Amino acid sequence: MNNFRSLRILDKFKSVFQAFGIDYSAMRTIVGLKLTMDERRVPVIFSQTKLKEGNQFIKSLGLYVLYGLVTIPFLFFGDSLMLQLGLVYGIAMFMIMTSLIADFSSVLLDVRDRVLLAAAPVNDRTLNAAKLVHVCIYMTLLTIALLGIPAIVMLATKGIVFFLLFVVMLFFLLLLIIALTAMTYMIMLRVFDGERLKDMINYVQILLSVGIFVGYQVLIRSFDFVGLSVTYVFKWWHFFIPPLWFSAPFEWLIGGNSSTSLIVLTIAGIVIPIVAISVYIRKMPLFERDLQKLMSEARDGKRQRAFLMTLWERILCRSGEERACFRFSWQLMKRERDFKLKVYPSLGIGFVAPFLFLYIFLEDATLKDLAESNTYFMIYFGFLIISSLTMMLNYSGKYKGAWLYSVTPITHASVLKRGALKASLAQLFLPVYLLQALIFGVFFGWRIVPDLVIILISAIVYAVVCYSIVSKDTLPFSRPMGESIQSGTAKQFVLMLLIGGFVLVHIIMSKIPYGAAVYALVALIICWLSWKTLLPVKKKTIIH
Repeated sequence: MNNFRSLRILDKFKSVFQAFGIDYSAMRTIVGLKLTMDERRVPVIFSQTKLKEGNQFIKSLGLYVLYGLVTIPFLFFGDSLMLQLGLVYGIAMFMIMTSLIADFSSVLLDVRDRVLLAAAPVNDRTLNAAKLVHVCIYMTLLTIALLGIPAIVMLATKGIVFFLLFVVMLFFLLLLIIALTAMTYMIMLRVFDGERLKDMINYVQILLSVGIFVGYQVLIRSFDFVGLSVTYVFKWWHFFIPPLWFSAPFEWLIGGNSSTSLIVLTIAGIVIPIVAISVYIRKMPLFERDLQKLMSEARDGKRQRAFLMTLWERILCRSGEERACFRFSWQLMKRERDFKLKVYPSLGIGFVAPFLFLYIFLEDATLKDLAESNTYFMIYFGFLIISSLTMMLNYSGKYKGAWLYSVTPITHASVLKRGALKASLAQLFLPVYLLQALIFGVFFGWRIVPDLVIILISAIVYAVVCYSIVSKDTLPFSRPMGESIQSGTAKQFVLMLLIGGFVLVHIIMSKIPYGAAVYALVALIICWLSWKTLLPVKKKTIIH
């Protein structure tokens, strides 16, 4: 626990911590323990492996190195430093902040320190410093993995001044990310309490993930592309795009553009992160006190009637066993926050993605052109929800409770899978799709209703195929959440290619007279056969 290189580097700043009244020895011990626990925690981005020895977090950094290589071409994209660095900082902000949300929210919102160390002679300032140092170490390693190689490329191709300026502005970017995430949770802690607070934190994490995803499009559209030339024209709303704050100094100091707007953006990129992190540090004791709300539960003695659950189980499930599995899966997905944290961001991104492509289309067309086009096939991008959702049906934070399967009278493993898949589609995918279909119907008119029906049937077929591939001999919610297979794996890549197959067939059939009606009938038959063949109800004991 005392051999971490980061702790040895931290030792060189011992006097700085002591000057702020922090018990350095105690803080170092706490940080060392947290780093030891990190070795055993499998990060969200790290795909499942059979061998779990070693530091899983350090292993996962290799994937961030690969993601960081994607930023290198942007360093030579166009002739605008504002665009080049804006894209690099935008990608960095997206990757680091989503990782912080997915993997380290449990650190920012951890209340166990207060409980375990309540009787220890450790003051609040030391505890707060340990938490902040822990997050900073994590962020530093993640940033080096993500942007280390691109930074070396900058040094070799653009010079030492460019490199140093990049490192300085990257430091301010990290301060902003930490402060922004923490202060968002701080506001939520002040407004809500108990169980409601825990639910709202999930929704905030989802909104942050979707907001950063959408921010890509806003960032790109801050520039005017004319042929191979790129020009930057300042707009007042650019003040609300943080990556532009950190790219402005390059356009000003290196590009020679000393316009007032660039100077103001540069000042914002320095002042706002400093003010934000200062507010966070000053309010940290209040933040820690409010965290105690996470230990409370709101009990009003009333149970919400699950009208939709009852309705869908009667419509979708034929046997009593399948209905029981449907209800079990529905309630678990509704209540388990770890599951929602992994799945809900994909729901938000899957909902937003089709409309982003429509927005891109509208840049060069009118609403009339949109209504007469075939861009409604963009709704297939919503299938991204299904691949993530079906994969997560195997995992649960309460996976040890899977022993319950062995003491139930259910002897058909496929009944469990069918119930879980139907519950997930009815509870999570169908509401999103229906809302998308309604909005698309407004844009494109009644003519696309048959196509929307075909897409819904195709979605069900796709869900059955996905779940049969990713589940195999695994029962629903029976594996640790930390082993969940995330995006970037070979299976998910294959499943995404399969979406293209559905789109291609649909487009071809739509160009044939009466092709849509024929395809709808064929799709229904395939849907029925897929349930019968891929998730058959056959006797197979689930007692191990």
